[in-house]
Amino acid sequence: MNESLALIREKNFGLLLGGQLISQIGENLNRVALLWFVYKLTNSPGAVATIGILQTLPPLLFGWLTGVALDRSSKKSVMLGLDTTRGLIVLLIPILYYFHWLSLPVLDVLVFLIAVTSGIFGPALYASIPEIVPPDKTIAGNAMMQTVGQIGMLLGPILGGVLVSFWNPTVVMAINGLTFLISAIFLIFIHIRWTPPTTPLSPGLFFRETAEGYKVVFGKQHNFLPLFLVMTFYGLITGPLNILLPIYAKNSLHEGSGAFGLLISALGVGMLLSSLLLSLYSPRSMGVCIRNAFMLAGLLLGGLSVTHSLPLAIILLAAAGMGLSVTNPLIHTIVQKKTSPELLGRTFSTISLGFLSGLILGMACLPFLLNSIGPSRTVLVMGIVLFSGAIVVSAPLMRSEKQLPTDNESTRNLIGLQQFSPVEVRED
Repeated sequence: MNESLALIREKNFGLLLGGQLISQIGENLNRVALLWFVYKLTNSPGAVATIGILQTLPPLLFGWLTGVALDRSSKKSVMLGLDTTRGLIVLLIPILYYFHWLSLPVLDVLVFLIAVTSGIFGPALYASIPEIVPPDKTIAGNAMMQTVGQIGMLLGPILGGVLVSFWNPTVVMAINGLTFLISAIFLIFIHIRWTPPTTPLSPGLFFRETAEGYKVVFGKQHNFLPLFLVMTFYGLITGPLNILLPIYAKNSLHEGSGAFGLLISALGVGMLLSSLLLSLYSPRSMGVCIRNAFMLAGLLLGGLSVTHSLPLAIILLAAAGMGLSVTNPLIHTIVQKKTSPELLGRTFSTISLGFLSGLILGMACLPFLLNSIGPSRTVLVMGIVLFSGAIVVSAPLMRSEKQLPTDNESTRNLIGLQQFSPVEVRED
């Protein structure tokens, strides 16, 4: 506990964490405002669905392009530019609406651009953590970063619903734009080490460096394919689970919208508790922890599929959320410890494609499963897939964690990089 508090008090990480807390609350607050605004503007569920697709598609389309640029750039400058850009774009929506210049196609374009910047920000954020967090506190740093994201997911929609009931949704969007700009101000005062590249980027070099990122994930040297598969299973389950819950509450539990709210909150609380626990205690084996957590979550989803009691369903879903939420901090830590700093952007961008592919595949299969076997059996299928996936990746996952550098080795590697790099290691 004291170590986690000391990490928060550390200037660079504390500022990064504080800025992310503010922007995450604003971003999730905006999700409610934006969807409500689009539905009021168009009265079309199809238009709302289009917004959802536009928010998901850009990272999948452009993720493979951004890794090289991230690895060749100052992470601080990238994050500062992205927060400023998306803050200004979000603020543009209420401004255009006020002057009656906002049409649905223009809104779609702006939402797409916001999603592009947000898709790049995530890999840049986690690639920067090893540069500002001591090696022995990497798991805690990743877990706390996930914690603020989950706090945003819990508080943002609640605040968004309250504020939208009093104000026009565009006012709430303006608040979100300001939170991104506040996060950018926090970033100004952060110092992050950065080694500038020694060679200019040419088209040929771009494709070679992009291929290097894929080799890290899919090649034999780092053995990151199991991590890619774990993230794919994570997206495959978590994506459709949120969409499934209102249908499950109505058809399986025979409850109303209040039960759906309790279920989604239970899932979020479970995920938050897991992140808080990882910020305080580091598992001896991250691979074993991921495997066991996935298997337990699979069993809990199986239990959820046969229960007709709302209180029991809340408990099962909260516990399943704890198991699922173990994934991100530990995967990020394994990658950060095994990958050289100049490859982190490409590695995270590539691994995130696994999550996004699973997310889209899961949501695409959900309507067919619901129509064919109903919500309860769909939950059971999800539990079986998660449990089986944990078994399939278990042995490779254990191997991917082997030969992680010790904290002393990580420190020596960083010192060596600073001493023998052909260019000076700068601080932004």
